[in-house]
Amino acid sequence: MFKKKPNIKPLAPLRSSDRRKIADQIIADYNIEVPSSENNEGSTNDQAAQAMSLGALRNSLLPENALSAKFTTTAGPDLSNVSGTVYAGAYPGEVQRIFWFKIEEKLIPTVYTLWRHPQLVPLLHTSDFVLQKLRSGAPLMTPGLQRGPPFPAKATKDAVVAVASLEKPTVPIVVGICEIDVAALKQVQGAKGHAVRGEHWDGDEIWAWSSGGKPGGHAPEEIVGWDVNESDRALREGVEHLVVDDHEDDSEEGGVPLEKETEDGRFGPRNEDVEGENAEPYEKIGLEDKELTTKEIDDTFWKAFLYAVQHHRNIHKSDPHQGLNFPMHQSLVISNFVLPYLPIFTPAQAASLQIKEDVLEKR
Repeated sequence: MFKKKPNIKPLAPLRSSDRRKIADQIIADYNIEVPSSENNEGSTNDQAAQAMSLGALRNSLLPENALSAKFTTTAGPDLSNVSGTVYAGAYPGEVQRIFWFKIEEKLIPTVYTLWRHPQLVPLLHTSDFVLQKLRSGAPLMTPGLQRGPPFPAKATKDAVVAVASLEKPTVPIVVGICEIDVAALKQVQGAKGHAVRGEHWDGDEIWAWSSGGKPGGHAPEEIVGWDVNESDRALREGVEHLVVDDHEDDSEEGGVPLEKETEDGRFGPRNEDVEGENAEPYEKIGLEDKELTTKEIDDTFWKAFLYAVQHHRNIHKSDPHQGLNFPMHQSLVISNFVLPYLPIFTPAQAASLQIKEDVLEKR
């Protein structure tokens, strides 16, 4: 929505009462738990501690020096007029940024807020190739969803969600609105239609805004806490539902194909991950649903890990540690160096190729 520069009126400081009211609305809308005190319930000290915790949470979501301003812009293929309010501020020692914007009474966080508040909204994933399309204003099509199903339970129709790439799965880059009930999806292969409508992203005019004209802030390489959600906690902690497929559509998206390339050196047709991309649906590619042996499964995981390590080295050549901090927890290795680089699966293969917890325990 903010691909083109919006018309933002002069910013004005928020009154303390208005700032608290807006922060409380955010806490209610996003079901944020207020940190509780462990003192005796009902005591004077407990009440004071509760007030301090609530105040700290409010300041974290919307700084005390927050300002607001009305804005107008255009959105959609018909360039409809859109108006709303932006809320800006600055944390100590940092550049002033826009942290929230409101459209039709819905408060939506910017990437700057999401980078500071893991788990604020459901996090969805797609390939890096598709993410670049989203950063140009394209909607995320249902087949472009990755790392699921299952998807986060709160990713329901009209819910605010974030989208990250498989290469940086803990860093939200796009903020949007679910156009369907993503959480209810049983499969995405062969599906059609929009899944997420992008409202804001790293690189748009809201991201680039600052009071002093400074450039937009760079996205972090990793954010601790973002890669833990209801949809993949079992995958990361128990790895109880890992599945492996022999689909050959993942060369450009970090996957490890089990089949050979075609004669012209290209892999099979792409899925319709973003609007305007012409590709055959998965059902027409003609893959054979065959059950893999234990050795083939092991080889696939190993190749995914090797590919991930090599890819990580290539994008961090200037870093003597290749962007890694050791020691690394096993769950981080699984979630960042194996899962994102496994091939895409057909439903039949997904049903037959599962690694159960008891198998992992034996290993």
